[in-house]
Amino acid sequence: MKFAIKLVVLGLMLSSNSASAPAAYGQVLDPPPEFRVRVDPDNQQVHVRVEIELAEPSTIQLLFRGEWEGYSGLAKRLQGMRAEGPRGSLPVEANEEDLDSGHRSVKVDDPGLVIINYTLVLDPPSESRFYHRVSQLSADGGHLIGRDLLPRIWLNRPLPGSHGARIRIEALPRNWGVATVARRAGGAHVVDDIGSAVFVVGRLRTRRFNIGHRSLTTAIYGDWPVSDARIDDAIERIAGGLHRIAAAGWASGDYLLGTGRVPGLFDGISTGGQVIGKTGLVYLGGLAPGAIEFDRWLRTTAHELMHWYIPTAYAFEGPPPSWFSEGFTDYFSLKTLLAGDLIEPDAFLLEINERLKRYRSSPLYGETSVADAEADFWEDDSYRFIYDGGAVAAFLLDLGFQARGQSLERVLTNLRAAGPVLTQERLSVALSAVRENEWITAWLAGESNPDWDAELARYRLTWRGGTLVSLDDWATDVLSSIRP
Repeated sequence: MKFAIKLVVLGLMLSSNSASAPAAYGQVLDPPPEFRVRVDPDNQQVHVRVEIELAEPSTIQLLFRGEWEGYSGLAKRLQGMRAEGPRGSLPVEANEEDLDSGHRSVKVDDPGLVIINYTLVLDPPSESRFYHRVSQLSADGGHLIGRDLLPRIWLNRPLPGSHGARIRIEALPRNWGVATVARRAGGAHVVDDIGSAVFVVGRLRTRRFNIGHRSLTTAIYGDWPVSDARIDDAIERIAGGLHRIAAAGWASGDYLLGTGRVPGLFDGISTGGQVIGKTGLVYLGGLAPGAIEFDRWLRTTAHELMHWYIPTAYAFEGPPPSWFSEGFTDYFSLKTLLAGDLIEPDAFLLEINERLKRYRSSPLYGETSVADAEADFWEDDSYRFIYDGGAVAAFLLDLGFQARGQSLERVLTNLRAAGPVLTQERLSVALSAVRENEWITAWLAGESNPDWDAELARYRLTWRGGTLVSLDDWATDVLSSIRP
């Protein structure tokens, strides 16, 4: 092995000295670039000025995100890019074949200050159901996400990894504010990697909660069907449930939850959310009765905040399996709502009922496992199959552990505390630790599904009129381990 490594290193040295090799390797900017961002909600645009100090002739490489987890065409939002150096304008070249559609480069022969300007149009395409995953602006506020708003910038050859920056949010409309977890220095926000930079902007109503060794600031904007006090109360209860379930698995520090309405009106309702580092974003869109809107927002918020524990607290070998990272998150989010008296026990069972019905009626049921479906995660059938299958599996596992005086969250806490890097196999062993839960091994392997009806009957749960009900007036208490 050592001999092979030496050969690789020698090969790199020879390549760097050959006549055909590039003259310079990729390097990060020092000092890092400074981004000046002007917000234009009237036109749903942001105008960005990038200032770069160059000490020697170089080629500036800029990489915008061209596609992000099912949301394609991000590079089309980029308009009017122009560059100027010490001696005037510089050509901006699109190098889509080199990396992807978001790649641009600027060759600079004269060292000094280089200024690059561009505009991003944040009007979401009506056909995309992933609109909430990228930066948005409305008349009341919005969220600006570094991953699609700002390019990674380096010099010369392509350079992977983190890219730091200084970011200034300037020229905000009157009465608008900024909420972010990014640290502030000298009038700018300094980030170690632009991919983790998130800013919530707008006519913000903010409140700060202290939860254990953490703080959680909420930033709300826009018109809501319920009062801010009710929203804040719900967030505090959800965060309290997360604290009880995750304990030290929810890392200490300062957190932010931004929540508002996305632009665009359409029939029905659509909620969406994501977690980027210590910032959570939950947004609502569409037209629906207020009670339904709040109910959907509540469930989405609980799911996204739970991501600060699952899968974040666990070190996986490679990406965590989605049946765990999304399915278990979905189940525990319902459990926090129940623990916080935000939903009633019959509503909790109804949610489990709906997921189990969808899972068993999926065209993938009996044909593949939730683990194997991962390869086609963004296909509609796979996406729901994995979410629902993981959630109902977590419910059944929780019942099995509680029958032995334990709980699913306690098992996961012990697994996390044990330390070694997790694999799906190691996770499966921990989940099958009691006889009632031995079905999980064959289920993950795609060999067989548990007899759901028989397993639920073991815990005095049955179907009545197509709905899951408790025969003992909820004698099976899924809250036993997290009630304060």
